[in-house]
Amino acid sequence: MLSANLKDLTTSGELIEVNRKYRIAPAPGSMYSEGRSPETLLLEDMQREPQKIESDDIKTFTKSQVDAELAHMITMTAEEAASAAARAVAEAEALMAEAEAATREAEAAEADAQAAQAFAEAVRNRNVTELMAQS
Repeated sequence: MLSANLKDLTTSGELIEVNRKYRIAPAPGSMYSEGRSPETLLLEDMQREPQKIESDDIKTFTKSQVDAELAHMITMTAEEAASAAARAVAEAEALMAEAEAATREAEAAEADAQAAQAFAEAVRNRNVTELMAQS
């Protein structure tokens, strides 16, 4: 049922599928959708600067809000639940792509820091050798 819903959402244009991964499609007419293939959009999302999460971006729900959402879920039809699950999967995959991009960025920064440290040690060792040669 979930697979069928993912296929329907992809066919309707609400989701974009690339290599068995899904993401929510950009709004029609937005700068992200004009003349770009789904593959290009997905690559651009993965390569762009990761978004910083501000404390205002984090949604905190009260117990009554959570209870109301659970009550709504109980009354969902199987199709509505499958559709909601498909959207949740797409959102989770988008967040995973952002996390992977952040990991790559952190690894690159760590490699740069190690290279800078090695360079600094080489310069220091060279200076010590030069001082010893002058003595």
